[in-house]
Formats: sequence, C-alpha cells, structure tokens
Amino acid sequence: MIYQKITLSACIVIFSVLGMARIEFAPSQPTAINISSSTGSPGSTITLTGEGFIGKLATVYWDDKKIVQNIPITKSGQINYTFEIPSAPKGTHTIRVIDDSNWSNITATSNFRIIPSLSLEPPWGRPTNMITIIGNGFAPGETGINIYFDSKPIAKTPITADKLGTWHAMFTVPDLPKGEYKLSVSGDATQPGEISPVLFTIAPFCKATPVSGPVGTRVNITGVGFRPGEDGITFTWDGPILDTNFTAKPNGSFSYDIVIPPSVKGRHVIGIYGSSFTPKGIVPDIEFEVVPSINITPSSLINSRDITIDGAGFNAAELVSISYDKTSTGKSVTTDSKGNFSITIKALPVAGKTHTITATGNKGAVAQGMYELTATVPSEPQLLYPGPGARIQMYNSATDMIEGLVKSAHIISTTSASSQGKNDNMVLSTMNWSTSDQQKDLQYTLQISKTDDFSVLVCNKEGITTTSYQLLRADIPEGGTYFWRVKATNEAGLSSPWSNTWKFDVISASPLIISIATTAFILIVAILIFGIMALVNRVRFKG
Repeated sequence: MIYQKITLSACIVIFSVLGMARIEFAPSQPTAINISSSTGSPGSTITLTGEGFIGKLATVYWDDKKIVQNIPITKSGQINYTFEIPSAPKGTHTIRVIDDSNWSNITATSNFRIIPSLSLEPPWGRPTNMITIIGNGFAPGETGINIYFDSKPIAKTPITADKLGTWHAMFTVPDLPKGEYKLSVSGDATQPGEISPVLFTIAPFCKATPVSGPVGTRVNITGVGFRPGEDGITFTWDGPILDTNFTAKPNGSFSYDIVIPPSVKGRHVIGIYGSSFTPKGIVPDIEFEVVPSINITPSSLINSRDITIDGAGFNAAELVSISYDKTSTGKSVTTDSKGNFSITIKALPVAGKTHTITATGNKGAVAQGMYELTATVPSEPQLLYPGPGARIQMYNSATDMIEGLVKSAHIISTTSASSQGKNDNMVLSTMNWSTSDQQKDLQYTLQISKTDDFSVLVCNKEGITTTSYQLLRADIPEGGTYFWRVKATNEAGLSSPWSNTWKFDVISASPLIISIATTAFILIVAILIFGIMALVNRVRFKG
C-alpha cells in the first residue's frame, strides 16, 4: 500500500513538471529566409521573410553581429520584418536568423552585397554655400577618394574612408548658372562606373515633369531654394498668370501640379516667381512643348455611328482634314486662334474593330486617335399584321376582277404598259411589325414564301426603314397560303434573329365581288358573241 502511494505521488509530480515544461518539436519543413533585395547601400530598406521556424521570437544577425531581436514568429513558423541595412563596407555580407527554440538547426542565412552610394546635405544651395557630401559602402579604409562637380575636381586633398567604408567632406558651391549638376566620386578601390552620381541643384531652380505633351497634360513643377515657407508663389504661361498664392515648405522647396491650358502647337514658357525674396526673373523659365492631340467621343445613342473629334494644340487658323483608316472622309474644319477645333463625322459601320482617325493640318500639325465602334445586336421584331387567319384579297372591286378574268381568259391578249404597271402597283395590304429596340437608323428585311422554311422566296425586300410595308400585287404571284418574317439590321451591320413566322391567305375576292364580276363578265361575253353574230349576218345579208 505504501509503495502504491509513493508511485502515484511520483507520477503526479512527473506529469506536473511536464505540464509546466515547454515541449519543443523539430521543424516540419525546411527553415529558410528570403530578402526583398540582395544588393543595396547602407541605409537602404529591405524586407526579410522566413518560414520553417518553431520558436516564438527570432533574432537577426549581420555578419555575426546582432542588429535586431524579438521578431514575432507566427504559429505557422513564418516571420516578416523590414529593417535598414547597417553601415558596412562594400562586398558580400551574411544575414542570419535564429529563433528561440534552442534547436541548433533552427537557423537560416542569406547573402547581401553592399555597393557604394553618395548623399548630399542639403541637396541644393546657392553659390558660396557649404555642402556636405557623404559616402557609404566604400572599401574599408579606402584612400584616394576624389569628388568631381560637373566633371571638375573640387576636393583639395584625397579623402580616406574609415573601416566601415564611410567618409564625408565639405565643399563650396561654385559660381555657376542655376540648374542641376552631377557630383561623382572615385577612389583607389572604387571606379567611377561603380557608383551612381548624385544631382546637386544650384538654387533657386524649378523643373517640370514632363516637358512636352498635349493640351490638358498635368505637369508637376518642383522648386528648391525658395525662402522657408515663402508664400505668393506664382505660375505663369506665356506671361499671363496661370495660378498663384502657393506656399513653399519650411525647407524652401515645393511641388505643385499645373494643367496645360489651350494653346497652339510649339514651345511655350512656364514662369515661376515668389514674393519679394524670389521676385520675377530670378528663377529660370521652363520651356514646354505643346503637341497636337485629338479626343474622340462616341455618341451616347445606342449603335449610333456619330463620333465627335475635338482637337487641341494645332496651329492657329489651320485647315484640318479628317481621315478614317487612311481614307479621307471629305470632312475638314478650321482651328480657332488657340489651335482648337471640333467636328462630328460618321464612323464606318464595322463593329468590334479598332480604327485609326487622323487629323492633318495644312500647316504641319498631325494627331491620331483610336476608335472602336461598339454595337449591340438589335432585338427580334414582333409581327403585328397579317397574322394567322388573315385573308388578303387580290381584287378589291368588280371592275378590277373583271379585268383579271378577261386577262386570264386571254380574251384580251395584250394590255397597255401603263395599265399593267397600275395593276402591279396596287396595294393589297399593309404589313406591320414592332420592335422594343431604341437603336437608331434600323433597317428591316421582309421575306415572304410559300413554305414555312423559306427555301423558296416569293418576295425578299431589304432596306425597309419603317416598321411597315405596303404589299403590292406585284409581290404576290397568285392566291394561296403564304408565310412571312422580318429581321432588323443596325448601322454596324449586326442583324437581329428572324421574327416569329406568321401565315396568311390570299384569295381572289369576296363572294359578292366574285358574283358581280362573274355576272358582268358573262354579260360582256354574251354581248360580244351577239355582236359578232349580228355583224356576220349583216355581212352575209349584204352579200
């Protein structure tokens, strides 16, 4: 009994200790790290990502020197951390990550190559100002470092880097025109092509990005060397004020966007000046090149081929001709005093294809634009009349039918052309249909056949511009049962499905007209017979 109690107590103690202890497991996937860039200069920023870690926190080492610790590790063993590259000489260095799991293999490394770089403080100044230039990432203790301003050496004695490849020097801004200049450096271990030059601005100075484009281009103007917080900064375009009352930053710099106003083709001048500290004429002007452009606006109507072409940046009073896919449209327009124009043309009826519209001026300005005609298939027409059960009469009067009977009986072998044309153009009925489509300038095709599969057409009428058609006697060769249908076609050449098929019957005439016409026809025939007999008897009597 005593032995059992001791054993039970020992088990409880053991499980308690295990419960308080942290159980660690070997990683289930390989441990690895990746860096967003494998090359850079001291002070540049990179992002480190990793996977396969099993601890809770990670530590980052640079060449065995701890640079950051306590980076959180996710439950899935991943890390993500962004940091700055420390000061180090040029060459390849090792980045290593270790977690706090105490497993000797829970570590990963990656290589990073340091390249030399330059920086200026400040990056602009006026003549005689003192400027500091700083070098990082050079060779340890590198000697013979020389500075060149606009390709001319400015250091009195060569500079030597420290053991981390870092150095700095001061120079006086030379008395040169306002603008941007390149500063370059070379040393005993660093050739001129190894390191990118830096730009230094002799202020006050402004520049524009871009320096050419069409009317409406948004141009970013940046300026340096103004008075700290200077207000009243004004922007002009060919003299007149474009915008004003802008304020510089506390360091005397600014960034501002202007929009190029309506102007003729060619070079224009952007002027910038501030208050009395930076009056007009101190800051060099900026040249901007306006190039011709056209803007193409499709009609808002569905399937309309109307397009409006707005041009800008052409020469003043310039005659501009419009071509469509290199084919002249015969349309032209003259620009106003600022090189603008607007004209509306009809696009070719080809949907789903990109077309080139070219505006060519007689003074040398040319601009192109792309246009794609988008079109929607028209909706299926709905038939209204004649429908099932409709009966259309070939003859609408007794006289008309008698004439038909006479011709069919060949009693009168020929008829005059005018009489024949009049009969063929007689309207038998008006065929009607409808459409729910709001498209513009639809055309319809009407088909009539003796069979419901329309394998043999009796009548095929295309280009009908209304939702009705007057059925003529010439369209229907004889009486009987007929089938008809309609489809719609838009300006882009797209056609709707055929409508539903309806049938109608064509009869000679109503029973009353048939009776009257038949009686009259018999009387006419009888009269003719009696007249002929009387004539024969008279001739015989005289003989």
